[in-house]
Amino acid sequence: MKIENKHIKLFPAYEEVFAEDIEQARKHFLPICSLNLQAIYPTEDQWLHFVSVKEIGEGCVGQETHDYHSQYCKEDMYAFDVVGNKYKFAGDWNYFIAEQVGKQDKNCNEDTVKAYRANLSNFESRIQLEQWLQAYKDKISDTIYQKLLSKYKYFINGEPDKKLVDRLLDELEDEAKEYDSDYILNIYQKNEDTYKVGKAYFEKHGKIYPMTIGNYSRPISTIEELEQHLADSLQYGVEYPEFGGILDDIQFQSKESISVMNEYDIPMEEMNSFEGTNLIELPYDAEGNIFEYIGSFTGYLFQCYGADAAYLFYNKELKKAVMCLEYT
Repeated sequence: MKIENKHIKLFPAYEEVFAEDIEQARKHFLPICSLNLQAIYPTEDQWLHFVSVKEIGEGCVGQETHDYHSQYCKEDMYAFDVVGNKYKFAGDWNYFIAEQVGKQDKNCNEDTVKAYRANLSNFESRIQLEQWLQAYKDKISDTIYQKLLSKYKYFINGEPDKKLVDRLLDELEDEAKEYDSDYILNIYQKNEDTYKVGKAYFEKHGKIYPMTIGNYSRPISTIEELEQHLADSLQYGVEYPEFGGILDDIQFQSKESISVMNEYDIPMEEMNSFEGTNLIELPYDAEGNIFEYIGSFTGYLFQCYGADAAYLFYNKELKKAVMCLEYT
């Protein structure tokens, strides 16, 4: 299946993708490519957009903000209302943890872990610990809160391994410090910076950078560094995504998908169930049907901490486009 150039746009501008709240979209999203459905259905003149997020780092996108989840915005799933040929974010902007930065007390995560450590011997039960933690619940990261609860029994029973327990508590303090030092904003910045240099590489060469674009032991931050790294790697072979040089798959029409279906005699109905993936959430309509699968791309080709695969789903009747992230 060949995609004509008129049906695909790589690295579209935010103004081409989003119908409103452009600056909020610029804050949180990374537009990867736009696809006109005429590439799949000749009579459907509809543009849809493959969009990543800057929040991807450790854990799931949205894992800290359950109070702001909705039917199509939850862990590693985010949705858009399709308005004409553009998107409007279909969730509460507080779904993104970066919106919470500055709302919690500075050093609260670290101070809470230190207080927990100092009071550990006084907690006679998990219930007593939960009651003590209630005062901090809305001020600290949910990740830190859950770790303080989940490791409670191990820590209080760790007297024979006090050195190990102390080391684990030290690590927990270090993690808490990261959250207090606007850790998530650092993730945002790294993902944005690598996306920008990848986009600049594409604008210069007419092709995406076909390898992991960040997360090396030595950060890559310039086109020249990308070019040198690619030149050093050519001996090992380089492959570009199959569709438009940017998408790995469109509706299971990739050579890899077809090969798997033929080799294992897998019907399209089973492929469309996505049971063989690591997706933790899928978008369903009111009748329990999965939205129509459009295609996927490899996230880490476009940002430092990108998902292994990012899938776009669409429901024409609901005018909803949904992105789901997968990690191996």
